[in-house]
Amino acid sequence: MKTRILALIGAAALGLSAMSCSENRAEKKDKVEVQVNFEDEKAEMRKELQELEANIDWEIKQLEMKKEKANAEMKAEIEEMEAELNREKTEVGKAIDDLEKATENTWKDIKTSVNKTTRDIEKEWKKLKSNVEETFDKDNK
Repeated sequence: MKTRILALIGAAALGLSAMSCSENRAEKKDKVEVQVNFEDEKAEMRKELQELEANIDWEIKQLEMKKEKANAEMKAEIEEMEAELNREKTEVGKAIDDLEKATENTWKDIKTSVNKTTRDIEKEWKKLKSNVEETFDKDNK
């Protein structure tokens, strides 16, 4: 009788131990998936910010070329546009720095902040492009 009870207790303990191991594996799997998603999102956002930074650099170069042929009034307007683009580039640089410092614990806040910065820059970008077109259309008349 004692042997049976010990065998049952042993079997129960073994069963609980096995269940505990499978739960730990499931938790570890979930944690690994979250880590991968975090790293994937971070990499994607880094790529988008780097592309935005490259676009700003390209636009600054375009303005520099137009400034060489512009009159004094146009040069002043172009310099204002360049200053705005440089401010936006600084903001993108800050967003990239924040992104690099992000951890899983800070990711949600960083992601929200970076998305807001990107939206704000894209809104300003549209205004700037419109201003550039108006400025150069005015000069060509």
